[in-house]
This record gives sequence, structure tokens and C-alpha cells, in this order.
Amino acid sequence: MIDPASGAFVAALARAGGFAFTAPLLGEPTTPVRARLVFTVAVAAAVASAAPARDPADAVALVPLELAAGMLAGVSARLILDRVAAGAQLIGIHLGLGFAAEYDVRAGESASSMRRLVSALAGLAFLAAGGLEAGVRCVATPLAATDLHHLTGAVDLATSLMSHALAFAAPALVAATILNLGLAVINRAAPALNVFSVSLAAVMIGGGLVLLAVAPSTARLIDAHARAAVDLLAGWSTR
Repeated sequence: MIDPASGAFVAALARAGGFAFTAPLLGEPTTPVRARLVFTVAVAAAVASAAPARDPADAVALVPLELAAGMLAGVSARLILDRVAAGAQLIGIHLGLGFAAEYDVRAGESASSMRRLVSALAGLAFLAAGGLEAGVRCVATPLAATDLHHLTGAVDLATSLMSHALAFAAPALVAATILNLGLAVINRAAPALNVFSVSLAAVMIGGGLVLLAVAPSTARLIDAHARAAVDLLAGWSTR
């Protein structure tokens, strides 16, 4: 005879697995698969021990929905952190750091050093704000019909990602545009100076000074996005 408690474990395992393979930090390609599996099994065991017994046949039938719910929660949190990552990529491109780009296994594409740095900071802020704890509470939340509403929220997060990225990168983008326009005017007025031979260094130095000036607000923005991702998971678990 099949133990009814195994039904709750199967459901929790599907939800935890979906979250572990899509959530920030846990879902990164650089995170070992064994670590994700350990997280999945440990969380599923803890959740199942406190959950009411469920018929195993019913639990197996709900595995696709549980898996989708866990993946949706992880993807939604990741989309919020991707705002600052995309903004950092724009900063790197406009400040001429494209030559320093290399393949980033986490992003699955070429990423500038600025993007890798900001992504790491956002991940640490997410972890410090209690992201994993909120994720565990999200996994422990029973499946409900209202979970479908979160799909609309995920679509909204995806469509608004670029606007938030532009807002994050705005100071550096404005500085780079003004510097390039100024260099173009100088070169037009005095072609013999060959200003563009030093344009890359000038833009990098000027943009770097702007980034230094707005560093406190940039740090607050990174922390705000990390806390927004945590709040999203916390709201998921308190619905």
C-alpha cells in the first residue's frame, strides 16, 4: 500500500524543483546540479512533513501544475533582477567596454564586465534580503487557482524589463551621449586635433566619474530591485 504522505512529498518535490532550476542564484548555470537537487529534496521533505496527506494518484496528476507554479515563481523573481543586469549591459556598451566583453555562462551570451559585476551584486543583495527563505515559503504554499494570475504578472515584468533597464542606466547613457556629441563638435571645429583618437579614453573617464558620483543611488537601486524580488516571492506565499 502506498503511503499517503508520499503524495505531499511528490507535489512539494515538483514545486521545489521548478523553483530551484529557475530562481536567482539557484537557477544559474554555474550552480552545480547537485546543489540544486539537494535543495529540492531537502525543501520538499521539510514541506511534506508539515503538509496534509494527499492521495499519491492525485499528486502525480498535479505534478505539471506544481512544476509550472515553481518555475513561474523563480522566473518572476529573476526578471526583476534582470532589470539591473540589462541596465548594466547598456552602461558597458555605451562607455566603450564592449571590448572587455566575454561569454557569460549565467546569461548565455556575451556580457560586459559591468553586467557581470552588477549581476553579482544583485544576487548577493537578493540573498541578503532573504530571497531563499522567501522562496522556501513560496514552495510551501499550496497550489491554488489564483496562481494563474501570476502568469500575467510575469508577462508584465518581461515587457517592462527594458524600460527599467534604461532608467537604471540613464546617468551613464546621458553622460556618454553628451561626451560623444562634445567630441564630435570639437573634431568638426578643429579636424587637425584628431579628437577621436582619444575619444574612447575620454568617454570611459567621463562616464566613470559619473558612475562614481551616482554610486550611492545605484547601490540603492540594486538593493531595491533585490527586495522587490523578495517581496514578490513573499506575496506569493501570503496570498
